Amino acid sequence: MAELDQIDTKILRHLQKDADIANADLADKIGLSPSACLRRVAKLREAGIIRKTVAVIDPSLVGRPLRAVINLEFHRHGNRYRQDFIRKTRELEAVRQCYLVTGEVTGVMILHMRDMAEYTALCDTLFDADENIVWYRTYIVTETLKDEISSIL
Repeated sequence: MAELDQIDTKILRHLQKDADIANADLADKIGLSPSACLRRVAKLREAGIIRKTVAVIDPSLVGRPLRAVINLEFHRHGNRYRQDFIRKTRELEAVRQCYLVTGEVTGVMILHMRDMAEYTALCDTLFDADENIVWYRTYIVTETLKDEISSIL
């Protein structure tokens, strides 16, 4: 897909606020016919700009009130050295986001856990048992000031 035009950007802004909006209502807000709006949304999906539609759930209301940000450092950075870590990260329900980054740390993780017992078990499984993890630092979230992970426009 080519660059986004103003109409595509408007569509994406509305969908980021409410992905459940009916196509006719979205079309009305954008100033398009429902069929033209539907075609545009389909093209945004086909291009991968809209990756998926999800429900954003409050972790504390579904039994995962403990949130943490973890920075970590690998001993070796080659792909073969971190495959076990990547596999475990993708399997663990508590790991909501994980990024390999540049700078002073190798990775940054966002976790949503039930309690400290789950945190301790996760550390045993993910960090302490992995010889390639040099160190990790945990920051327990005490207050969320902004959580707009899905909104970028």
